[in-house]
Amino acid sequence: MTPRPAADALGRADQLQRWSEEALRRYAVQAANERDAERLWALTEAHLTLHGQAGVATSAHTHRAYRRGVIELVALWHDVNLLRPSRDAGVLYVQRLRAGDRAPVLDDVPDGRRGRRPKRGPLAPATVELRVAAARSLYGALRWAGATDADPFRDVSGGRRTSRDEDIMARKVYTEFELIELLGHARDDDDRLLLLLGAHAGLRVSEMLALRWDEVDLNEQRLLVRGGKGDKDALVGLTPKLRETLRAAERFALASDRRRTVLSLRSQNGVYRRLRRLCERAGVRFRGVHGLRHSAGTRLYRQTGDLGQVQDHLRHATLDMARRYARSDRRALERSLADWT
Repeated sequence: MTPRPAADALGRADQLQRWSEEALRRYAVQAANERDAERLWALTEAHLTLHGQAGVATSAHTHRAYRRGVIELVALWHDVNLLRPSRDAGVLYVQRLRAGDRAPVLDDVPDGRRGRRPKRGPLAPATVELRVAAARSLYGALRWAGATDADPFRDVSGGRRTSRDEDIMARKVYTEFELIELLGHARDDDDRLLLLLGAHAGLRVSEMLALRWDEVDLNEQRLLVRGGKGDKDALVGLTPKLRETLRAAERFALASDRRRTVLSLRSQNGVYRRLRRLCERAGVRFRGVHGLRHSAGTRLYRQTGDLGQVQDHLRHATLDMARRYARSDRRALERSLADWT
């Protein structure tokens, strides 16, 4: 028995929860015994949708990350009974991730050019924590289905961070000089727009890709982010440079009638690759696409000293999230120390 296709996560969850307890248990047991990662993900997705903290509002990014986590766990636990894991199986899994012992995952990746290949070597603490969260969700789903009582990740953490959050963030920020260099090496509207939507408007990559021309108001100097993190809509102010760039790009887009979205790029991997190539041309260290957003927060705090403005501009849920930009402003600390005698 397999779930019928459904239009969305809620529909798929509804299909599974309609089954009898015994049918759902058999489905989960079979998926675990056969190490069927796709069916195990279907269970996890349904459990997240019905019983997760965010429920149906769980973001597409979280779904992708958790699905990746389920697939990697099944690959790395090739010799572990998923329904009866050993006492320290969860702890050992985390240590393997921290040590970079992920050969089964790396070997299983095709050589195609689409998407990014899994990272080699030890995973960052934040990535390890994400993998553990995905594993917990999988076992929550298996218990929900009645397939097992095991909870191998209940008391498992991603491990102690060797760097402070603010020091990690400081390494991910593009400096103002680097952004000038990147803009100078931009070849087209997409290059310029992804830089400024990130480093000026503070948009996440998913928000850049979803942004439509009818959500940009150049006269009011703002744009509308629909369904951002937490499935919230918000208005974001435009800087003069971003407004000018959007105006020039809009004229071409409307004249050619080529698209309704602001960026012609249509995937997160496409944005990632485009920015990496731009960094290579400009001789700037690639700090990731999200580093552009970090740059917006750091620059705004440095300019204003007002965490409330940083929170509003980046649409953080709490002031504590914005406070990271104050702690990551290493230049302010260095200027203060320079006056010591």
